[in-house]
Amino acid sequence: MQHKSTTGTTADTIRIAEAQLNRKFPQSFFNWLLINNGRSLDGLTVFPVHDPNNLRKTWSSITKNFNEGWAIWISNHSHESLDLSPLLPFAEYGTGDYYCFNYESIGSQGEPEVVLWSHETGKVEFIADNFSVFASNPPTL
Repeated sequence: MQHKSTTGTTADTIRIAEAQLNRKFPQSFFNWLLINNGRSLDGLTVFPVHDPNNLRKTWSSITKNFNEGWAIWISNHSHESLDLSPLLPFAEYGTGDYYCFNYESIGSQGEPEVVLWSHETGKVEFIADNFSVFASNPPTL
């Protein structure tokens, strides 16, 4: 009897999420999801892509978080002159802040930089040049 892995996903499943979000994920994040979809990163909640073959670990997907939680935060800052459209949250800091890909700032590897978005101020703080750098030295919570 073959056991299905409880983490990871398929390229097709990732592409569905990209289409739903109208964003192409950074290649390093795409590759990470192929192996680690549904896993945390040293205790940090990284949003998985929804995978019908692993609903328990992927229910709170990147798409669901973007369309629900992120949309609420965006509306809270709608009266300010902040352009949050270049941001795609991919992980939750745990206090209401999000780690995001900033598609407006491309790092040295040709991927969006990783920033920490503050739910209090709406401002971003540079964290890493790309997801690979971020994943190799994740923040401690």
